[in-house]
Amino acid sequence: MIRIVTVMDNQMSGHKALKAQHGLSFYIQKDDTRLLFDFGSGPETWENGRKLHVPFEQIDYAVFSHSHYDHSGGFLWAAEYGLDAAAVYGREDCFFQEKYARKEAASGHKLYTYLGCGFSKEYVMAHTRQQLVCEDCLKLAEGCWAVGNFQRGTDFEPIPARYVKDTGSRREEDRAESGREAAGKAADGIWIPDQFQDEICLALEIDGGKGLAVAAGCSHPGIINMLRTVEARLKKPVKAVIGGVHLSKAEDYRISQTVQAFRTLGVEFAALNHCSGDRIDRELKAQKIESCHLGVGDCLYL
Repeated sequence: MIRIVTVMDNQMSGHKALKAQHGLSFYIQKDDTRLLFDFGSGPETWENGRKLHVPFEQIDYAVFSHSHYDHSGGFLWAAEYGLDAAAVYGREDCFFQEKYARKEAASGHKLYTYLGCGFSKEYVMAHTRQQLVCEDCLKLAEGCWAVGNFQRGTDFEPIPARYVKDTGSRREEDRAESGREAAGKAADGIWIPDQFQDEICLALEIDGGKGLAVAAGCSHPGIINMLRTVEARLKKPVKAVIGGVHLSKAEDYRISQTVQAFRTLGVEFAALNHCSGDRIDRELKAQKIESCHLGVGDCLYL
């Protein structure tokens, strides 16, 4: 049996003593393996976990879906709450790059908001017992894998141009002036699109090994690209999708195409939250695919 506890999400459940915050974190127990999948953005994740009786000191794997702050920033408080686990993340040359969201300011300058994790590789090494990099498919335990390096094949899952990375080649005076949230004055070619090559998901065997449940953080590479890659790598159908699929601001066409692809793939159940939005839940119900929202404190058994 698999038990999934929502330690952090944007929305509350019926447990009103917990704290909801923009972010995501799941405690996942599969047989004797314990995983923490994402960390929210701050100490509230750990405070929720204590109230939910999450055994942080017994976690085997601390898994980062990607390095945006709302999924990884809470790791800065890990040691204080007794976490002593192996870290699992995607391509480290991408994970530890400076990540930003770009928008136009009224003055015509471009505004860059820092979205990165806020810590270095050295910090992770100092606060975890082992570091495992998943670039394709990494087996963590029997019936449990981390999967990355997703093949991009859909035409309706573009990554928004606002997501960019700083290559670190700006002049020092420009870097000092711009800071984390200021008008960027970098030369052309300094900022590059973030294609989220560091993003990974978890694939868990269900139904006696006949199918898979996939836990996703934000699905920036596109949830259908991710599911198709998981199926191709593990040679098993995805029957359940859990977590964030990043469709809260998507066009209706993309949501419709996503749900149709769920049906084609054979997805039977979706437990979504965080960045997924309400419209996909309505579309899933219209297409008769069982679905629910996982708020803070909600537990799912598969």
